[in-house]
Amino acid sequence: MTSTSHRGQPHRNRSRRAPDSGPTRLRSALRIMLAPVLAVAFVSVPPAHADPTQQPLLHLEDFTYQGAFRLPTGTFGESSLDYSEGPFVVAPSRGSLFIVGHSHQQAVAEFGMPPLVASTILADLEMADPPVQPFRSVLDRTPDGNPQNLNRIGGLAIRQATQGWELIVNAYEYYDAPGDNTHTTAALRDLDDLSDSSVDGYFTVAGGAGHTSGWISEIPTEWRPLLGGSYLTGQSSGIPIISRTSVGPSAFAFDPTGFDGDPSEIIPTTTLLDFDLAHPLHEDLSNETGTNDLWTHLSRATYGFVAPGTRTYVTIGYSGGHASGVCYKCIQSNGHECGGYCAPDPDDYYQYYWLWDVNDLLAVKAGAMNPYDVRPYEYGAFPTPFENETEEIGGGSFDATAGLLYLTIQKADREQGTYANPPVVVAYSVANPVSDVEGTDTRPWVLLSAPRPNPVARASRVSLTVDRAQVATVTLHDVRGRRLGTLFQGRLEAGVTATWTIDRAGLSDGIYFVWARGETFLRTRRLVVTGRE
Repeated sequence: MTSTSHRGQPHRNRSRRAPDSGPTRLRSALRIMLAPVLAVAFVSVPPAHADPTQQPLLHLEDFTYQGAFRLPTGTFGESSLDYSEGPFVVAPSRGSLFIVGHSHQQAVAEFGMPPLVASTILADLEMADPPVQPFRSVLDRTPDGNPQNLNRIGGLAIRQATQGWELIVNAYEYYDAPGDNTHTTAALRDLDDLSDSSVDGYFTVAGGAGHTSGWISEIPTEWRPLLGGSYLTGQSSGIPIISRTSVGPSAFAFDPTGFDGDPSEIIPTTTLLDFDLAHPLHEDLSNETGTNDLWTHLSRATYGFVAPGTRTYVTIGYSGGHASGVCYKCIQSNGHECGGYCAPDPDDYYQYYWLWDVNDLLAVKAGAMNPYDVRPYEYGAFPTPFENETEEIGGGSFDATAGLLYLTIQKADREQGTYANPPVVVAYSVANPVSDVEGTDTRPWVLLSAPRPNPVARASRVSLTVDRAQVATVTLHDVRGRRLGTLFQGRLEAGVTATWTIDRAGLSDGIYFVWARGETFLRTRRLVVTGRE
């Protein structure tokens, strides 16, 4: 493995990122995400009059881990947080969050939020007190009697209506075999009275129940006239009956005042991003080619929002099958028999993110693009502390005032009892990167080239360029995250492209990952080794 030399100035990295797994990856990622410099170096508040279409794009390094807190196990009212599916919404002015409990009851409770502790050790975290409002079911309380049997909550939002603060509840039927449901939403009218508040619905948010019944988030003020609404809703495949869903994250803008009216009136939406089984985000959903690192049968987005001060639509959730493929009702390598789709390798699952350029969504709104032709400009594994074997992010909520993204890590707290497994709530600051306008970009960029050739039968070359001199390490890992060797460890000079050769000798056929880690960055590239020329 030898380093070669300079090849001029690179362009900004817009590369897509490959997944990885295992403890080596997590420790490496956390060293970057916990670095305080990231929370400072990338902060830049754009002027209030700025054209939002000229605002910058977010990248993985703009998300900085700020800490986490625990939620208590035990039955509170009608449910508990054990086996919670994760949807929730924070209420910053109340210092609390509203969260869905056990998957069987689909009840909602309000918990106060303890202070964040910037640690990756569960025992260090603060525990939330018992709920301010205990769990109370919602889905069976509408006047219409829930005729379409909606039995899963897909997303929550808090809205200030004319009569006060209310809770908007998106819901869907878990196994809608005919795919004929139309209802999507209920409105709990009194946020202070989960137990006895009236619940109106069910409402229908246009776009298809399998496309508009998931997350709900507010659209930043500057984007509302352009996107066609003040709120955004989305959903994705990853739930049963794929033909009824968006086979990739969706986005629909709408005006929530429709929830003040008659539930029989369909709430109109503006389609910004949407897929279906005929037009999926990736056609090879079973990853038979072994090259699909974007979206498979095991992918699901559980939250989405437009980040203020940027032109990025953030979607986040989980994925799998990117290394070993996807099988159906098969036996995994550990002997476990799957009940549906799964990865043959039980370690081939990841917390995942997909970032979209809102300007592309505007092109869809204008009719210049189909909603299924948009592709994320960046995607890949989103490592968090407290990952477990499910690798699932259950839900999210963005606090625009504090610039914090909260996520629930499913079944992550197993230290409260033998069968206890409430989620852990983690928080990331979302920095406003500076403008991408030519001549004004001062944010650090890094270019890790894709290995060439790839797949490789004999040898492949990979290069790295940074715009700031710093110490870096470039390593090779297998699909489980185990380090196999070091290509480089030392100081890289600004603007100099260093290149290394990876000799496949000693490597069996399969998938590997090149990791580049520095003082201000973390990048990965996928390498396929094959015996065929």
